[in-house]
Amino acid sequence: MSYLLRHGAVQEGMPMRSDGYVRVKDLLKHPMLRSVDFMTLEQVVKDDAKGRYHLMLDPTVDKVTPSSLSVEHWWICATQGHSISTVQLDLEPILSAANIPMALHGTTEKAWKTIAVHGISRMTRTHIHLAQGFDTDGVVSGIRDSSRILIYIDVAKALEAGIKFYLSKNGVVLTPGNDSGHLEPRFFHKVERVGRKFVQLPLDSLGS
Repeated sequence: MSYLLRHGAVQEGMPMRSDGYVRVKDLLKHPMLRSVDFMTLEQVVKDDAKGRYHLMLDPTVDKVTPSSLSVEHWWICATQGHSISTVQLDLEPILSAANIPMALHGTTEKAWKTIAVHGISRMTRTHIHLAQGFDTDGVVSGIRDSSRILIYIDVAKALEAGIKFYLSKNGVVLTPGNDSGHLEPRFFHKVERVGRKFVQLPLDSLGS
């Protein structure tokens, strides 16, 4: 489902709105989801701790009673993580660093070697994903479980340099980065290695 909603809908011939929504009936017709019914899909969306999907009732059927609702009346989208360039998500612009408690990016030791020189890349996606912090249950939307390096972003400095930031429906901070799709090392506030304890890494050699 993640592949279809974030990356493959268009090439799989599935109609997608400009805001990333597809009809649930079209999604469930796809061979990848042939064994999934609407109740199962609804539960998957509800149970997703990171809030990566959003179900929406078609606004044209607002007078339909709940008992008469069917799969025909529902749309679904991924809240972020798209590589489909034509998708324009309903995102809230972040105009001040005061609007978010923090913005951090998690990565692996291997990827850090490149990031330390060139910065964080959005790669094939439309945005770089940043988390606002850590939940008490350890679930963090915007950071992969495999992350061992945490990069804290100086949002105020980046905003001042013209970098745009947005907030997704599930609270992930998104940025397209600079013209080449990177968030440069000069915008890193601090970097930590995750282990039995957090170890702060030096920043003086970044970007060199």
